[in-house]
Amino acid sequence: MEDMRLTTFLIADHAEACNGKLYITGGCWDTLFAGGFPTQHPHLSIAAALHVPWHATNQSHTIAVDLVDADGSSVLRESIQGQFEAGRPPGMRPGDNSNLVLVFNIDGLIVEKPGRYEWVFTVDGTDLGRIGFNVVERKIPSLTG
Repeated sequence: MEDMRLTTFLIADHAEACNGKLYITGGCWDTLFAGGFPTQHPHLSIAAALHVPWHATNQSHTIAVDLVDADGSSVLRESIQGQFEAGRPPGMRPGDNSNLVLVFNIDGLIVEKPGRYEWVFTVDGTDLGRIGFNVVERKIPSLTG
C-alpha cells in the first residue's frame, strides 16, 4: 500500500497555494546572508506538495513544520502545527491519490548564530522530509572612513 509522501518541499522568498497549485517567487534558495547575529529575516515561505493516497483520504491528519539547527534542536518557540483532511472529489476511485498543496509563511524569523538549519515536515508524527539552508555571516563594507 502506498504511503503519504512529499513530492515538493522548498524554501522561497514568497509562495501561495491557490486552486491546487503552488505559485512561487524566488524559490529553492539555500543560503541566508546576515550582517551580524542575532539576525531577523523579514519573510520567507515554505512550500510543499503532499501526495495523499486513497486510504489516507477522508480522515484527519496532524501536520507539523519545525526549524532545527545542526544539533537537531528546535529554533522556533513552537513548531507550526495544524490539521488537514484530504477529501475524495467526485469521480475519485480506490487506488487514486490526492495532491495537497500547502504554504507556510514565516515573518520575522530570528536566527541566533551562523550554521546549518533544516525545516522538518511531519505528518502524524512521521518525518516526511527536510529542506536545509545555511546561514552565513557577511559583513557589509563601510563606505566611510
